[in-house]
Amino acid sequence: MKMSTSRMMSVRSLILRLNYDRNSRKTSNTLGSNDLWLTERQLVVGTEKFIKLSGYQKIEFNQTFNQGGYQFTSPIVGYRSPIQDRLSETQYWEHFEGYTRLQNQEAEPMEDEHEHETSEVFGGDASKITTSVFIVNPKIQNYDLGFFGHIESILYDIIDSYENTNLVLVTDSLSYMSITTKEEISVTVENLMGEGLHLLFMNEKTDYAFFEKYDDIINNPIMVYGV
Repeated sequence: MKMSTSRMMSVRSLILRLNYDRNSRKTSNTLGSNDLWLTERQLVVGTEKFIKLSGYQKIEFNQTFNQGGYQFTSPIVGYRSPIQDRLSETQYWEHFEGYTRLQNQEAEPMEDEHEHETSEVFGGDASKITTSVFIVNPKIQNYDLGFFGHIESILYDIIDSYENTNLVLVTDSLSYMSITTKEEISVTVENLMGEGLHLLFMNEKTDYAFFEKYDDIINNPIMVYGV
């Protein structure tokens, strides 16, 4: 068994590392620019691995949330008990054990019966369970009023209507430059993260960079975990 290691790294260095192979292929004629980006399906699969790495005991797919005034569907949701540690900011290993996976063929509302089932999985009060709701957008290159308006509505609905619930936007690590350098996008993401949005970058090797605060994306070195 390999020993895990950790070290501090600047975010820009980390993103360069995440994007290195694909950036180097941009000069090749064998790939079009759109072929460099991950698909939504790839990001969902990678997010499932990330959830397992982060200590969640239960995963559900295609869950519809209708408790508040804005109904929305998340492609993947993770649940964990309060004894679990918070998400690590960046993760580089792939050990996927000790979790519960529930595959839903169709979207199902998050109602009282579902909360009862969740509490049984954890053997406690469902109100104490931390829920992370993931929304996926592979390619963030230009400001999209419809998309960011959708994210804002979901975020405020979660804040107003759901306890112990976080919203995580999952995107390709190639989106980093647009999010940090294009003013309209960066200001919008900064404001949303100030309200509680979390951000997960991912590359084709399923390496991750997870952030809870916008300042950490720009200024602060972060801990990198690996094997």
